[in-house]
Amino acid sequence: MSTVLKIEGDMDAAAMEHLRPKIEAVAAEGEDVVVDMGRVRFIDSSGIGGIVYMYKRLKSEGLLLSLSNLSGQPDRILRHMRVHDLLAQAGQ
Repeated sequence: MSTVLKIEGDMDAAAMEHLRPKIEAVAAEGEDVVVDMGRVRFIDSSGIGGIVYMYKRLKSEGLLLSLSNLSGQPDRILRHMRVHDLLAQAGQ
């Protein structure tokens, strides 16, 4: 079973301050996590850092992180930064 974390809006430094407690709570549940990014239109280094942090946190517990509904700028940036290579892609 997986926990789904839906993110809406930009994943920038300001948004990550509000998302960090949600990331911690989801990571503490002890289940694989699917991040639904269908409503994310912009991501910067803070957002990428949040994803990598969650990946490392889950991996240390033997759990998986996957992303779903990626498109546009977030998809391009995560591919360019090779974050896709670390993560499973939900639904593929």
